[in-house]
Amino acid sequence: MEEQSSNIVNVFIPCQMDMFQPNTAYSVMTVLERLGLRCQYFDTPTCCGRRFHWEGEMDCAKALGIEMLDTFGQNRLPFIVPDSACAGYMKRYYRQLLENSFSPPELRSFTQQVYEMCDYIVNVKHIESLGNTFSHRVFYFQSCSARNLYPQNDAAEILLRNTIGLDLLLDPDLHGCCGANGRFALANPVVAETMTGEIVQRIYNKGAEYVTSTDIHCLQMIDAYKEAHQIGIEVIHIADILKGT
Repeated sequence: MEEQSSNIVNVFIPCQMDMFQPNTAYSVMTVLERLGLRCQYFDTPTCCGRRFHWEGEMDCAKALGIEMLDTFGQNRLPFIVPDSACAGYMKRYYRQLLENSFSPPELRSFTQQVYEMCDYIVNVKHIESLGNTFSHRVFYFQSCSARNLYPQNDAAEILLRNTIGLDLLLDPDLHGCCGANGRFALANPVVAETMTGEIVQRIYNKGAEYVTSTDIHCLQMIDAYKEAHQIGIEVIHIADILKGT
């Protein structure tokens, strides 16, 4: 029984992926299942509460966090999230947000099992190549969450470097924010668009055909900008690259 359970993982699909890019959710499942993992997905928890937390709607954020632990907290399985922002939020903020609803051991047990997908593949399963092919010039955009909120690592870059045919483009001097914060973008639309535009232009100047990230929110912001300004770059979540044949 222990050997079998070691191949089972819980998978949480962020709400923005579920609503706007459901095909990417299937890519996530495909990548994990090709590793011999059995994915458990429950459709009851629809949001981790991150957006509500940032808006100051703490009651809503707490209710969603409670629902998350009620659903996933008891089985103590790896909890895989294909998004740095949501994974980082749960690891960083759930212990304080839910301290009056669950015991410290329960919270610690859950948050320690939360992994961004690439981090889990490389640093837990110790797999650095998936044998996938994607023959394009791809810029990897490391989001603010991937730099600051989720524990820093180079797992995504490792998997991209080992993708057959992929020409990985990086910009070590690119540390700006794309503006994909709901409250900031709504309150400061001109500033947010300028921030996004500066990043998109730098990516375009690198000669990229695609831009990818571990953060679905940033990719959607970049995609909206490049569509509005008709810039010739495609936007793709890293799971869709890793699924490649």
